Amino acid sequence: MIDFKWNQKEKAIARTAFDKAFQNECNHIIEAAKERLNNLSDPKEIWRLEDYLSKKRKQIDQKYDYRYSVLIRVFGVLVYEGWIEMKDLEGLKEEKLQRIRFVAEGLKD
Repeated sequence: MIDFKWNQKEKAIARTAFDKAFQNECNHIIEAAKERLNNLSDPKEIWRLEDYLSKKRKQIDQKYDYRYSVLIRVFGVLVYEGWIEMKDLEGLKEEKLQRIRFVAEGLKD
């Protein structure tokens, strides 16, 4: 993988986009959990909700890695999954944007 350098402006853009994606995905999980909770008909289903939340926590912990060495891949995944859009990354150098698009497109296959 290419070791990109990040200037201060790009770091600020990256942090904002990263936080936005995290918030968007967490909000989605909250809504899904509320819906599941509201539709409980059997007390045993509580443990399925717990399993769902545990699974989501593991996924979040694995996905949201803010090390600059992996941030291009992380953004590619986040764009692919729809938690952010390429416009959220405007201001990054074109080489980074191209690489993020490449990662996102590669996940479609």
